[in-house]
Amino acid sequence: MPVSNTCVKTGEGQVAMLQIPYPDEPGPGQALIRTRLSTICGSDIHVVDHLPVPAGVPMGHEAVGTVEAVGAGVTAFRPGDRVVVSCLLCCGTCRRCMEGDQQVCETFNAPANLLFGAQGEFFLVNGAQTSMAKVPDGLEDEQVLFVTDIMSTGFAAIERAELKPGDTLAIFAQGPVGLCATAGARTYGAGLIIAVEGIPERAAMAKRLGADVVVDPANAVAEILRLTGNRGVDVAVEALGHEVTFQNACAVVRNGGTVSSVGVYGGYTELRLPTGGSFMHRKIVTTLCPVGTARMERLMALIQGGRVDLRPLLTHSMKLSETPAGYELFRKREGGVLKIALRP
Repeated sequence: MPVSNTCVKTGEGQVAMLQIPYPDEPGPGQALIRTRLSTICGSDIHVVDHLPVPAGVPMGHEAVGTVEAVGAGVTAFRPGDRVVVSCLLCCGTCRRCMEGDQQVCETFNAPANLLFGAQGEFFLVNGAQTSMAKVPDGLEDEQVLFVTDIMSTGFAAIERAELKPGDTLAIFAQGPVGLCATAGARTYGAGLIIAVEGIPERAAMAKRLGADVVVDPANAVAEILRLTGNRGVDVAVEALGHEVTFQNACAVVRNGGTVSSVGVYGGYTELRLPTGGSFMHRKIVTTLCPVGTARMERLMALIQGGRVDLRPLLTHSMKLSETPAGYELFRKREGGVLKIALRP
């Protein structure tokens, strides 16, 4: 029986490394994965600090790994395959999955279908047949790690906004998801890309990944309107999960434009919509990370074709056994941290 040294939520705001046993033989539809590379996500902080998730839950939902064993019904993968695993699990056969909305799979009771345990030496995947994808031989683990979550989320913020070539965008907050939205906007042919960020290291990374201009959050609305001749942007992406950034995103979108929100508003019991001129004849879309085999294969094809490289987001590296210290580093945003590569 494999025993995994895994980061576990031990209380509100607290995590620790604990030993978790896994079965030698996965159940029907399951796969046991040995972790090669994992990381810490902003959603992990929400799970530990804000959400009513009980103590004892194994943490982590972004990983590249090697298949150790598969259960009955898993025919697309075999032991030894190098795979990426969707951060949200899907069955592939329910109504939502068949419609292409695997991230809100009904079988695994979305949105509680979050993958757990990837910040450990081993983890178990439900719905493995449709929740994993093989990694092409020519790609490094570090190249594909983010197709499991933040690349898919950031790129989807642009896709769901129905970006047209040459459109102007403002992307509020250049954390990992916002930076992926910036990279997605450049990949999909945006015109002027305005990033909103006050942390110098993140502002520099935004420029590196495709932003034309970076403005300070303190005067973002006035500066964005100035840059667009008071017209406003075609698309504004909210990638922080704060009410003020949502309000500002609404304020800078032109008539007929789109506010695309991928922020996780875990610290809010309600989110107030603006009224008046900034809320007339605008479209608001929200996006939960698109997942599943085909989605990850498409994103890896973009990487393989040289369209995007998100490896610069891995600013720090730690052992999996040091993951609790990584939470503190990530939570405090110290040392210019964006994403931490966690390796066994």
